[in-house]
This record gives sequence, C-alpha cells and structure tokens, in this order.
Amino acid sequence: MGYARLDLVYVVSKLAEAAIRRATGLSYSLSDVPSSLQEVGKEIVERVAEQLIIDDGETLRCRICGRGPFTRKGLYLHIRRVHLDSIYDMVRSELEAYLWRLKNT
Repeated sequence: MGYARLDLVYVVSKLAEAAIRRATGLSYSLSDVPSSLQEVGKEIVERVAEQLIIDDGETLRCRICGRGPFTRKGLYLHIRRVHLDSIYDMVRSELEAYLWRLKNT
C-alpha cells in the first residue's frame, strides 16, 4: 500500500514539473512517467499548463498571483519557488479524477 502511494507522489511530481516547463515554453519529457500513464499525463500537463501563465504576446505573467512581467526562465523559477504546492494539488486532483473514472467505468 505504501509503495503505491509513493508511486503516485512520484508521478505527480514529474507531471507537475512537466506542466511548469510546458507552460513556460521550456522543453520537457514524460519518459520518467510509467508508460500506462503517459497518454493521460500529456492531457494533464496541457490542462494544468493552461492555468499557469498569461501570455499576451509581449509579456509573461503568472496567472496564479498576477506577478510579472517575467522572462520564460524567470517565470519558470517563480512558479517552482512560489506555487509548486499549488501545482502539485492541481496535478493530483486531475490524476485522481482520471483514476476514479478508470476504476468506475
């Protein structure tokens, strides 16, 4: 039982990192995520990434707190340092919803 929970924490951390990198336009990979979750992982990364930044073409701002303007790297660092727990919660809820649907259909 403890091992399965540890795996969930690992997957959530990898998906959260990928979502932050995707939102800020940096390269990312889901190769560390178990192959059975890679497809849904891509969807989760996209959904969470859409909620992280405001890109009006000229400036990048944090959608969570409204701070900015940032460079891409600066926004990445800001989100990692300030909002990482919130990102984990977003990813965890998306992943749990997926797993619930999978179990109950």
